[in-house]
Amino acid sequence: MIVSSIEEICQQTPEWTEQWIVFEQAESLTGKVCAALQLGLLFARIVLETDLTQRAQEPQAWPVCSQCGHRLRSKGFRPRQMMTLIGVVR
Repeated sequence: MIVSSIEEICQQTPEWTEQWIVFEQAESLTGKVCAALQLGLLFARIVLETDLTQRAQEPQAWPVCSQCGHRLRSKGFRPRQMMTLIGVVR
């Protein structure tokens, strides 16, 4: 089920616990809204990073180079990061 998957993914991320505490401790509506927005952005980043990790581990059929005709190959896993609308994705 999707909800159990969400809980499993989020519980493995220390940032989620920290941000959840901020949300729970917010006393004003404005504080709750800001904390909820941060939780939403964090959740989006967690989902995207999880999906990218799973996709990277799937077998890839590499295409042939259009210039030399040799099959392209992976150079292996390398740490990467990119700034997106939801924050830095690793």
